[in-house]
Amino acid sequence: MKISNIVVLASSACLTFTTGCNTSEPTTAVLSNEYPSESDASSVDSLVVYKGWWSVALFPEAVPAGQVSDPVRIVSGSDYGYALLAPGWDATIGAPPTTLIPLRSAQKLSVGRGELLTFVVSERATLGDCKTSVPLSQDDADFITQRIFPGEFAGLVYDAANCTTSPISRAEGGAGGESGEP
Repeated sequence: MKISNIVVLASSACLTFTTGCNTSEPTTAVLSNEYPSESDASSVDSLVVYKGWWSVALFPEAVPAGQVSDPVRIVSGSDYGYALLAPGWDATIGAPPTTLIPLRSAQKLSVGRGELLTFVVSERATLGDCKTSVPLSQDDADFITQRIFPGEFAGLVYDAANCTTSPISRAEGGAGGESGEP
């Protein structure tokens, strides 16, 4: 093979690899809490999104009802979005919420390279809030509480049918291990 052919092939390969990653805009996402806002943030009717997750990105900051998070960088793809709803929680007091409800987007959310994904949390766009939407299956709730947000549910078990959280008893695999035996 001639040197000129090798140079052309190498140049073509480099161009293919560099243009595939070259984009003028980063791929980003925002979490939009579209529950109605209450005048009093600590109202029992106030629905704050405590945290959110999509694909490989954490939305670490609480998003009050009617607000949108700051954008986070993500990768393009398609996946469900997950969030923790904190009813009646006032973020200004500095203590973590006492009640968390795991939610999942009703549909997979998709975004292309260089685009903005908006993860909407609302009665219609998410599943899991027993008061306002369809409850999660127990398998989905377990996935969210044990895999997506395990720290928030450490030592707790979540009942998806009733949207309630309770401490793990020894018989459920607490301190004594899987079987509950010491």
